[in-house]
Amino acid sequence: MIKKEKFGILTLLTIAALISFGVNAFSPSGIALTGQWDKSKGVVTAKSKQDAVHPEIELNDPRTVQQMIKNKAVVLLDVRSNEEFDQGHLPGAFSFPLAEFDDNLDKLLSLVNKDSSVLVYCSGVDCAASHTFAAQLLAMRFMNVKVYAGGFRQWQEMGFEISKNEE
Repeated sequence: MIKKEKFGILTLLTIAALISFGVNAFSPSGIALTGQWDKSKGVVTAKSKQDAVHPEIELNDPRTVQQMIKNKAVVLLDVRSNEEFDQGHLPGAFSFPLAEFDDNLDKLLSLVNKDSSVLVYCSGVDCAASHTFAAQLLAMRFMNVKVYAGGFRQWQEMGFEISKNEE
């Protein structure tokens, strides 16, 4: 009798696990079971269904970004909070916090047109806000959007110039 009960319990657990994984797989807010966790390969992401990380638009070379800024070849957008921006940002960057995207849309559209070269960054590879912001720009049919994946943290670690807003 005990063998039969153990088999029944094992069967029920197996069925429950399969149903759970099935529901998770089809749920739009399911838990990501795989991901990209190697920081050297770009932005850390859980690769969930709602993940906006697009590795094909990432710039991972801080020296290339430095040259683009020096040549004024891009409109540089910092999508971190205003407080973080004020404490330090890449030279020439404009503050457009992701949380205020809709509120600042008119300001953004007055600054850049859809053909402008736009470079978006946030705090670093642990932050996907820059990708989310870039995805929103791409959805609005902006043509040339890139993400500086290393973000402010990598810029700072490289010892490059940082601008601050004095209070």
